Amino acid sequence: MKLNVFRTTIKDGNFTKDKKYYPNLSKEEITLLYETNINRLLKKVGTNIENYVILSAKNKELKPRTITKTTKKIKEQIIILKSSTPSIAVLIETTDDPIIVASANGICTIALGTIENINNNILHEMIEALIKETDAAPFEMTFYITSCPSQTSYVLDNTQKLTNTAIWKDAYIKKQKKYYLDIRYAIYNQLLHEIVDPHYIYFDSKDSTENKNYYSDIAKRPGVNLTCVVYTDEETI
Repeated sequence: MKLNVFRTTIKDGNFTKDKKYYPNLSKEEITLLYETNINRLLKKVGTNIENYVILSAKNKELKPRTITKTTKKIKEQIIILKSSTPSIAVLIETTDDPIIVASANGICTIALGTIENINNNILHEMIEALIKETDAAPFEMTFYITSCPSQTSYVLDNTQKLTNTAIWKDAYIKKQKKYYLDIRYAIYNQLLHEIVDPHYIYFDSKDSTENKNYYSDIAKRPGVNLTCVVYTDEETI
């Protein structure tokens, strides 16, 4: 089975039910539009998806959850997806935050790389979950990190959110009373600390703020992208 990771563009639609994006639509109309966009996306994937689950920053339980055909809603921050259930898709809501996917032996763990999640050692928890599922060592795992802001684009007014100093050390610079965060650097260093092989760490080099195909809060292109993670017989997306 082939693991596919696909991120939507603005042309694919705005994947949110938040009323603020649709002030002139009713709740029912917003839901219909959202579901239409989802169905169009799943057809684009080109597989017979029987079920999908949504992972968002609203998920607050720092533990893993294995997705099955009966899973409808989740509260967990780490999703386990297996190639033995190729009819399931994991759809992750994001604007600028990267999606992190770790895989080994036909199983992957998926999480949203927010500052809060990284502070809480979500990378370590992803690796631990994958070890339990596969018996693979961290240096046997492959990591893929989707597009996100580059350091020149990720500007913070202060470092109050960067509470886990061991992770964020040397990951930002101060310039003219602003802090420029290199989230890729922080993720990469943490994975090295977890003994992940650097040759198995892959970053999407696109800057989500500069790429006008993506919604971005930082670049003031309001909306929500979806990243689809799914196992298929062939690479279809």
